[in-house]
Amino acid sequence: MSNTITVVPTIPEAKKDFCRVSVGAADSNDLNAYDAAAYPSSPELRYYLTFELDGAVLGKSPVFTPSADGDWVFDNYMFPEAGSWTVRLSNADTDASVSTQAVTVA
Repeated sequence: MSNTITVVPTIPEAKKDFCRVSVGAADSNDLNAYDAAAYPSSPELRYYLTFELDGAVLGKSPVFTPSADGDWVFDNYMFPEAGSWTVRLSNADTDASVSTQAVTVA
């Protein structure tokens, strides 16, 4: 199953609409890093979202760990200006990009 990022409303208005950004199907733990001597279970994965316009990061969520189902919700983000944005889900430990979602802001 692949990661999903959903923004509601789908075409928000800058400086007006508060958005709900939902993450779905994100891995909650790193099955490849399991080490019985070091961990009682696989280590949890932590993520953050960035809000990017023209390659510049103009907003960032707090670091979070998704639920066991891979879900997490970031309420009340307001895009500061109109344009073609990228919402990026990144691994907090490596800063590697995990998933992106394009958002057009009116």
